[in-house]
Amino acid sequence: MKIDMASSPLSKSLNCLVLESDPKPGYYSKNNFPENKHVHDWHLFLPVKKQIACFQDIILRNVPLLTKQFNLRLRIAPGQVVVKNKSHACIRVNVENKDILPKLIAEFKKLGIKFLPSKTIESYNSLIYFKKYIEFEELDKGIFQDKENPNQFFFKIPKPIEFDTFLAGMESIKFSCNFHLFDSSLVSLFVKDDVWDFVGIYSEHCDKSRFKELQHHLEQTFSV
Repeated sequence: MKIDMASSPLSKSLNCLVLESDPKPGYYSKNNFPENKHVHDWHLFLPVKKQIACFQDIILRNVPLLTKQFNLRLRIAPGQVVVKNKSHACIRVNVENKDILPKLIAEFKKLGIKFLPSKTIESYNSLIYFKKYIEFEELDKGIFQDKENPNQFFFKIPKPIEFDTFLAGMESIKFSCNFHLFDSSLVSLFVKDDVWDFVGIYSEHCDKSRFKELQHHLEQTFSV
């Protein structure tokens, strides 16, 4: 996904660089709705100074352990982010209470992970990659829902597409087909002997009766 981010005020107190983004960066239509700011939904990124071996596996393996240790719903994923025109491995952290972050960083450091030093970075636009486990529930053929997050949906598309093609297609759908209130992402799911491609849709205002219509627009837009 492509998002605007900047250094968080948390960076200084945590003594490492913390980047922060809007929780739903593409949720509202341009020029039609005010910006949507978080209240209790922090979307944070911790760029890694030097990636350790099997970095992604280490993070994914330890997420359930940290969840049990702190008895909290933790949404943590390994990823990749650009900082000052340089690509860095990162840890993507979504939390409802930012006060848990110092404890999480301490646990990450125990795993041998080193973070970039704190610095002030003005808002910039970056392409973000991250890997996470999702339990799918099939609502209809080619339409799935995240069992943990009921506002997250996945629509299968017929073939892999470039990210610029995805952005242009979603702009067309949002503003030409009267679909507005959602944020979107490009998703790949690795299954046995195959890779499935999806458009991920986040919306708190879903009208599921229109899902087949949206699916038609997605398939039509990304089939050529």
